[in-house]
Amino acid sequence: MGGFYTIAGRKVATHHMVLGMLGLYGLGIKAALPKTDKTQNPPINAANEDEGKFVQEFLKSFEAEEKKTAH
Repeated sequence: MGGFYTIAGRKVATHHMVLGMLGLYGLGIKAALPKTDKTQNPPINAANEDEGKFVQEFLKSFEAEEKKTAH
């Protein structure tokens, strides 16, 4: 098997050290990535202005109903 290092009086296998470093590397990348806003809605591609207003009003009323039923 692989080698061992003695850290703080305990034997630590080299493959455990490698797995720990890979995990820390992955966490560092995740922390460095920009955060995305999950609440942002996709753009509304309406044929005309009236249709766009209708869709926005419908979404507002749907969200209001959803909040009422959630509580």
